[in-house]
Amino acid sequence: MVEDNVDIFFFILDDMLEEENLSLITKVTKKALQSSVENSLELVEKLYDWIPIIEKPSIKLALYQVIINYSRENGIMTYLAKGLLQSYLIERDDFTKFRSTYASGKGVLLFEDFLTDEERGLMYYKLGVHAYYLSLFEEGLDLCKKALVAGITENRMYANTIYGICNCYYYLGNYIQAKEYLEQYKKFSLPEVKDNAELTEARLHSANGNTYLAISILQEKLKQCGDFTLPHVVNLLITLYLQIKNISAIKEIIELDKKITSKSYVTPVKKAESAHYSKLKGDYYILTERVEQGLNSYFKAAAGYAKIDFISKENECLRFIQGTKAINRLKGQSSTFIKDYYTLNLITPLKNVNTLIEDTTQHQESLNGDMEDLIYLGYGTYFHTYQLWIQDDDSKRNLSNREYELLNLLIKNEGKIITKKQIISLIWNDAADEGSVSVLITRLRKKLGKASTSIQGRKQGGYIFKGS
Repeated sequence: MVEDNVDIFFFILDDMLEEENLSLITKVTKKALQSSVENSLELVEKLYDWIPIIEKPSIKLALYQVIINYSRENGIMTYLAKGLLQSYLIERDDFTKFRSTYASGKGVLLFEDFLTDEERGLMYYKLGVHAYYLSLFEEGLDLCKKALVAGITENRMYANTIYGICNCYYYLGNYIQAKEYLEQYKKFSLPEVKDNAELTEARLHSANGNTYLAISILQEKLKQCGDFTLPHVVNLLITLYLQIKNISAIKEIIELDKKITSKSYVTPVKKAESAHYSKLKGDYYILTERVEQGLNSYFKAAAGYAKIDFISKENECLRFIQGTKAINRLKGQSSTFIKDYYTLNLITPLKNVNTLIEDTTQHQESLNGDMEDLIYLGYGTYFHTYQLWIQDDDSKRNLSNREYELLNLLIKNEGKIITKKQIISLIWNDAADEGSVSVLITRLRKKLGKASTSIQGRKQGGYIFKGS
């Protein structure tokens, strides 16, 4: 294709953008590349450089996909890698598919040698932050460290990478390393650094057992922190108040609700904090016997988690909501009993709250009455679908969220083979491998005890549930 024809192609393409006919734009671009065999690399380069001027993400994504397909077919590895990276950067902004976009984004790693140092640093940084958002802290740590090695020139990105490493170490329980990277982060003269550093120091104090020192720092911070840090400070304070059972202090924070909820958050981590705040409000309302307000807060939290693809957190809130069945069954009981019931059965993640329960005999009697929530698995073993435990003659064993989701999936499809690929898709949203499935199956079988034989492996690589 001569230079004039290339110019004509971009003139036509530019004209089609106004009509936003995605199918036509894609067809014309494919045809232009196919008819430009001798100068295909030149056209791919110009197309790649031209795409950023387009405003609509769907059109940009479609054109990058054309580049990816054409480059793969013709061995143009540099633009295959560049196209995959740009597609990932667009797709990761759809927070409702956050897990699947992380899995697909890691595909860029296969072609990292064809990227520039700057592109490689950006790739590692974006994937590292993505992994951190998904609570994949070991992966996030590895990717962020590789981002530093690859070379990041932009100051804020470099600072965020250091802070990401600090946070990953914190959530992995390595507080010494977290402190070391926090000290590095504090050296950056960016407006958000001071608030972030003080928040992290409070978290480290709490993790090391200095709860009251952490609270005093956060109380002071609450008076002056900006919008960026506010949700983190509020959530950590409420969590610590729940630990020390200072319900009146939580009430004072809840009174700031308008200030806390009036902000519009953009990033996944801020959206997650907003949803977590609603969840904590729900816990508070249940503890103070305002059940309707508590359930409304759980609904709001579940909706918030759904928007950022936090399936396990969303399911946790929905299971709390399903506890409304218990209210209907317990209408004749005293308010104190209802409070005890909800404390233990709806807020089990808050281990400190369990100490509020004294009448365990009465609680056990209530469980025995929940027969509609029990599934008999055989061998004297029962599965409680809302309180997430397995019980047989020997003991009662609590299930994790993923163990529950897997068992529920197998039971609902009794007699049908569920492949490892289906399990990965439904439970991890494609952000896992077959090894993770094997580990989860082993853990679940151990929890099932004598009933473990109800889960049978198949040569095809899947599993089938056969009840008694």
